[in-house]
Amino acid sequence: MTGRRTRSVAVYVHGLGPGGAERTAAVLASGFHEAGLAVTLLVDDPVGENAGLVAPGVGVVPLPGGHAASVRGLARWLARERPDVALAIDATADLKLVLASRLARGPTRIVLSFHGHGGIVRGRLGRAAYRLAPLLVRAADRTVCVSEDLARHLARDFHAPASRLATIPNPISVECAHPPRDAADLARRPPGIVAVGRLVPEKGFAGLIEAFARCPPDTRLSILGEGPERGALEAMAARYGGRVSLPGYDDPWVAYATARVFALTSTSEAFGNVVVEALASGLPVVATACGGPEDILAGGHYGRLVPPGDGAALAAALLAALADPGDPAPRLARAALYARARITEAYLALFDG
Repeated sequence: MTGRRTRSVAVYVHGLGPGGAERTAAVLASGFHEAGLAVTLLVDDPVGENAGLVAPGVGVVPLPGGHAASVRGLARWLARERPDVALAIDATADLKLVLASRLARGPTRIVLSFHGHGGIVRGRLGRAAYRLAPLLVRAADRTVCVSEDLARHLARDFHAPASRLATIPNPISVECAHPPRDAADLARRPPGIVAVGRLVPEKGFAGLIEAFARCPPDTRLSILGEGPERGALEAMAARYGGRVSLPGYDDPWVAYATARVFALTSTSEAFGNVVVEALASGLPVVATACGGPEDILAGGHYGRLVPPGDGAALAAALLAALADPGDPAPRLARAALYARARITEAYLALFDG
């Protein structure tokens, strides 16, 4: 990187549907705009649940359908507009941005970002991006990993040059939270557990429902999200007479504002946006020790960590958190470290560095 002030940024992401990377792209683009930069969000699919998070001043450019066509469209845009920096969000976008930048042959500085572990990435291009990580990281000016755990994974398991990796966590819109006034206010809430994520096996929601079976009969569990596991999870939920609900993809801030406990049960999580959102909402967090949540919770200082797949430990932690949800104040302070403005500043320092 060449130490010049960044004035214009292009953010490239495959779409704006439900998902952590998509939400991150929308929030980051809006943060760059609020910081005074000229920002363009380039997307293969501009329609989706996270489109509403894009600030009105951010230009949104839809790219042609199909990977090859979108790479060519991205290259043409880069050659014509020549932004100071182009940032790709997630592995597939990383690969396509590097290809487009080679076609464009312009002065734009290229920054890549990885948001998940290689073992659970979907799609041929996404998997290829991890296999080609050493080449992609060297081709870019800098590459961002969203947690120290992910940076170690990329360097150790995919041989990416560690010296070219930077760690910047995801930005979270903590200002959207509605935390309880104090510990007593939180403890007065009905005994409800909330979880948020795609309904896929690696989120561990089947294990969460099984652990929930050990909770008192007045406890409720709500799992927000959509995905291929819906049918199987609904069949499990039916055993509990309405105590377990799967309302679909919805605004999680409303759910956090009425729950007493938040649970994350993933087998692998590079960061965990929802963990920060729960902390910003003042909730006690019960999470599996699966990577990113360990960073966010400082090894268990700001929440309870349990081994992935350990149903007994998960149930015990949920019962303890329900019985004593504790003081929300330290959680709010921890979540503030991931506020959009703060993370935007970290990216701008990287761009200018």
